[in-house]
Amino acid sequence: MIRRFEIYRIRPDAEPDEVDALETACRRAGQFIPEVMYSRVGWNRSDAPAQVVWEHAFTSPEAYQRYMAHPFHANVLDRYLLNDSPQRVVVDNDLGAGLVGYHCTGPVFELASGIRRIVLLRVDRRASPADVRGLTDRLDHGAAEADELILSVVGANTLGSAWFDAVTQIADPPRWTHLWEQGFSGIDELDAYLAGPSALAAAERQGFDGWMNGVIRRAASLYYEIDGTRP
Repeated sequence: MIRRFEIYRIRPDAEPDEVDALETACRRAGQFIPEVMYSRVGWNRSDAPAQVVWEHAFTSPEAYQRYMAHPFHANVLDRYLLNDSPQRVVVDNDLGAGLVGYHCTGPVFELASGIRRIVLLRVDRRASPADVRGLTDRLDHGAAEADELILSVVGANTLGSAWFDAVTQIADPPRWTHLWEQGFSGIDELDAYLAGPSALAAAERQGFDGWMNGVIRRAASLYYEIDGTRP
């Protein structure tokens, strides 16, 4: 399965009705493109330089390719997203994470409601495979360390590298090598986690400095209410 996020800023001069149209198109994409699964929209509630997140998934690379070629994608979604469209309502965010995603064995990320937090990680590319496995195993079991977490899933940003190779033709790797998805039942639980005593939260507060053999070089995050309304 492919887990995928599109993360955008809204163009400052975008018309509210066109922003509404983009949100509706993302929310309803699965009704027109059967390959689009677990499709939800969230509005960033953190201070990260992005505003809207469209989260979804595909069962396989083939399903992803069918989505890319579907008329609804070309005639509706792209109207609000492509650079050369006069109706474009978004601009690239400053996170370096407009399109990110990873492969997984099933919908381990599923969270019907609550708060989703995406932690973008840049793992040291010189780190040993054993250290990287140790990190991902630790994060995948994060819910056992912090009571506030109801979901903790991590994956390598393979979709990001595929996008760079296939679309931009840029040889450099994506800025973020891994995505760590966290889930909370509400904003109070997220706040409690961030301020809490768990080793995971303490490592985050310290910028992951030296944690797990110093494998994480950089991190950024944002969070949103799943299917929340626009501020």
